[in-house]
Amino acid sequence: MITLEGSNLSGMKNKITLSIDHNNAKRMAYFLNAVEDELKEIPFDWKNWALADRIVGACKFFSTTTQDPLSISLVFCDSYSDANEIGKANSLAFPQAKWSVNGDVLFFVACDDKYKGNDVLSLFAGEE
Repeated sequence: MITLEGSNLSGMKNKITLSIDHNNAKRMAYFLNAVEDELKEIPFDWKNWALADRIVGACKFFSTTTQDPLSISLVFCDSYSDANEIGKANSLAFPQAKWSVNGDVLFFVACDDKYKGNDVLSLFAGEE
């Protein structure tokens, strides 16, 4: 299990830890905790995705905010190439949703408010 012991989570709305065994799980948990909306983990059926055999683990979160709810999915892979190919193979294209890759992690952000969605997307793109 990945924990954030020693990390400064005071002042952050979320206190998320990820139990995914991946070298970027701790960093992605930090990004989740930096999201301004309160997040709740929800079931994520990624095992039926195309190229699922290249996925190490995945998680999905949904904001508990009723106005402009936000969905964030993280797919942990072994390489940038795997993450990018999984995004393309699963046709992750929706009107107010976007996906991108940060290292070996594919992240998918959906929100009806495109500005809010873009803000969260840029956070996961590597802003630390």
